[in-house]
Amino acid sequence: MHHLISQPAMERYRTECSIRYAGIIYLLILNRISCGFTREELAFLMGQEGNYIKAMEELQIPVGDLEIMVHLNWVFNQRKIDISTFDHSTNYPFELSIWEEQGIRYYQMEYVINTVETVVFFYLMEEIGGRVPEPGRIGIERIAVKKLLNKLLAMNHFKKYRTALQLWRWVEKQIDERIRVSSLMEELELMVGKKGAAPLRKSKTKSFGYRYIQHK
Repeated sequence: MHHLISQPAMERYRTECSIRYAGIIYLLILNRISCGFTREELAFLMGQEGNYIKAMEELQIPVGDLEIMVHLNWVFNQRKIDISTFDHSTNYPFELSIWEEQGIRYYQMEYVINTVETVVFFYLMEEIGGRVPEPGRIGIERIAVKKLLNKLLAMNHFKKYRTALQLWRWVEKQIDERIRVSSLMEELELMVGKKGAAPLRKSKTKSFGYRYIQHK
């Protein structure tokens, strides 16, 4: 009796770019994984919509823009995000494959030599179905985050625009330990809304990403 083995769905993205640009994609994914950020969390810290990093990793949003690079540098806290020694003057055909299997997401970028030959440029993987913190731990963390955000509100800290990255770094400093970005993301979202219904609003006016400010 033959058993059918299901193959994971694989997304492939073709592009022509320089080796230096392909290196930036590699460092974007590598740094995000090593920092422990999900795609959605990194997008939040950059002040963007939840699918922003996914689109970037899937080559739908150019990553080499100066403003994007500056914000990635801030979030990754000065980690290397560009390999300047790589050639940037010539474009080559690349194919990026992304697939998920048994709680792991895989990334493989290949230099396309011809229709039958490729050379692997990078191969990365991340755990997407990893350990989930105990519900009690999550609850305690969110309560602490909520108290600190309310403290900032009482101190008129939100009278000026504040970024998600600024708030996350401040909260971690106050708690004196690493917290899940999603805890801040979820609690902050509860404080954002229309005037009279919520204390804060968020805006991209004159800014690369969303910033948070108190209603007047």
